[in-house]
Amino acid sequence: MLFRESPEKFWNLIASKYAASPIADIAAYEKKIAKLKSYLSPTDHLLDIGCGTGTQCDDLASNVKQVTGIDISGKLLAIAEQRRGERKIDNVEFIQTTVFDARFEPGSFDVVTAFYVLHFFEDIDAAFGRIHGLLRPDGLFILETACLGEKGKITGKFVRLGGKLGFLPLINLLTTRQIEQALEQAGFGIVDKTKFSESNDEYTLIARKLK
Repeated sequence: MLFRESPEKFWNLIASKYAASPIADIAAYEKKIAKLKSYLSPTDHLLDIGCGTGTQCDDLASNVKQVTGIDISGKLLAIAEQRRGERKIDNVEFIQTTVFDARFEPGSFDVVTAFYVLHFFEDIDAAFGRIHGLLRPDGLFILETACLGEKGKITGKFVRLGGKLGFLPLINLLTTRQIEQALEQAGFGIVDKTKFSESNDEYTLIARKLK
């Protein structure tokens, strides 16, 4: 099965295995959630791009008014709905769609989050431009992604080849510097940059809409 043109099929195929995988560094995850909550307000409407099984949506829900989690995988979202119900959380909704959905109007959200999903966007500038438009003035964009452009050449070649052949979804080999430059060009200012886990080189960036 080839996934370049139908990445949702890839995520549907691995949904159960993905959902069963434990958080690799639970201490780092808890520190991250605690810090993110300090930036949230009870009146905020938060959009989570690529929400997967909804774990972070549910964990942040108590600090905002509403969470909208979106993902392209119906099977991942079915798991997210089940877990939301088990936790009895009533201010989270899940929608199978993308950030470019025309139903999302400009200035609809106070906070947009994107965790480990941005490297699946072929055009990162278009994605950041769309997110900028969806945010209200002074809104926050919180992101964390796999910067595969900073990995070894062998890893990069393997990922690039897998994407081109269709055995993996298309993956953009980003670097932290590329992401920071794209944020600046899109009209964001970085207000925080933190690496919560020593086991990887990924940073969590918190950026504010400047214009």
